[in-house]
Amino acid sequence: MNKLILVIDDEAEIRSLLSRFLGRKGFSVLVAGTLKEGRKLYNDSKPELVFLDVNLPDGNGLNELKHINSSKFHSKIIMMSAFDHNEVKMEAIQYGASDFLSKPFNIARLDQVVQTQLTNTSNI
Repeated sequence: MNKLILVIDDEAEIRSLLSRFLGRKGFSVLVAGTLKEGRKLYNDSKPELVFLDVNLPDGNGLNELKHINSSKFHSKIIMMSAFDHNEVKMEAIQYGASDFLSKPFNIARLDQVVQTQLTNTSNI
């Protein structure tokens, strides 16, 4: 079975880039442009990996990270932000993020993060 990845980001270009890249790697990908839509997809599909933007139009991704980590099903979460602040990165890791990507990110780094996070997982 293909591993399922959820991308929650308000930037259509980021959603498209991640969806195409991950799809070519053989993953099933769901995308959402808001926290509300992302939360519904997360609850309905239980993805193994989530790419979650910090700043979304309807809320803060760090708060959603806390919500996801308090649920019964635990996905690995990669936080993303165009704002490269160490405080945000440290807060994301403190709240349980598996990794942090600064936007724009390069494909080699993206590939490395995905391979690292999906090695030896057993959620799905």
